Amino acid sequence: MGNRAFKSHHGHYLSAEDGKVKTHHGHHDHHTHFHVENHGHHKVAIRTHANKYVSINDNNDVYISHHFHGDHSLFHLEHHGGKVSIKGHNHYYIAADQHGSIYTTHHHHHDATFEEFIV
Repeated sequence: MGNRAFKSHHGHYLSAEDGKVKTHHGHHDHHTHFHVENHGHHKVAIRTHANKYVSINDNNDVYISHHFHGDHSLFHLEHHGGKVSIKGHNHYYIAADQHGSIYTTHHHHHDATFEEFIV
């Protein structure tokens, strides 16, 4: 599917830095570029610039995995009015709050909605 950047409702971009998913103020940094891989059945994997995978564990924590971890590394990209939400295997969404903290939520709301940019 290609390289993407994801901008939160609060203006920060998802970023993979220091082995964690964080947010960053600009999308020109390679840490904010992700490769979205189609895995069929409307599922995608999100790979970082360092060839690691964004994943959600059984405790609903977002983490970076050195390897593809099956369902933990698969997501549905739900499109809503020109924006996208990233929904994990556990039906939790990746979200970013106004302070740039990353968390998961079972409820779809503005923290779990991102602008998607082709980079």
